[in-house]
Amino acid sequence: MSGLKRFLVIAVSVAFAFLLQCIVLPKIPNLIAVPNLLLAVVLTTGFLFGKVRGLFTGVVCGLLLDIPGSGVPGFYTLIFSLLGYGDGVLSEHMESELIPVLYVLLLVNEVCCHAYVYVFSFLIRKSFSFLPYVTQVFVPEILLTMVFFLPLYGLLILAARKWDLKVNKGEVKVV
Repeated sequence: MSGLKRFLVIAVSVAFAFLLQCIVLPKIPNLIAVPNLLLAVVLTTGFLFGKVRGLFTGVVCGLLLDIPGSGVPGFYTLIFSLLGYGDGVLSEHMESELIPVLYVLLLVNEVCCHAYVYVFSFLIRKSFSFLPYVTQVFVPEILLTMVFFLPLYGLLILAARKWDLKVNKGEVKVV
């Protein structure tokens, strides 16, 4: 039964993040970027529930981004699944359980994701506009993702506590 509960928590968080990221937040006027909430869910799932669930969540979130039109099937699925698996592996070996560590990990995930997107979407097409990409896309998105990350992480922790789900190496402590 615990597996079903964990699956439901992950599925609801993925659906919630997808709806916010792809439907609700783009409609807000004057919002300079849309936070990458699906990447935050992948990080949280990998960190809380391990590498296999992080990989699975990465595949699902990547497919959700690939289906509407990234152009190349599997483009986001590859990077999200690698990041989810990597987050799960790191959580097994991390000693620190502090929120700033999660923010550093989120920043590393965002940098990896944007480097991947930049190299395979822009650089291959010989579009060398790196500075505008960083200032207009990367920086605003990472800032908004960091703002939305803590409430999203808190909701997943609350769901894990409420349903007595076993998390990887305990919970992260807020200090």
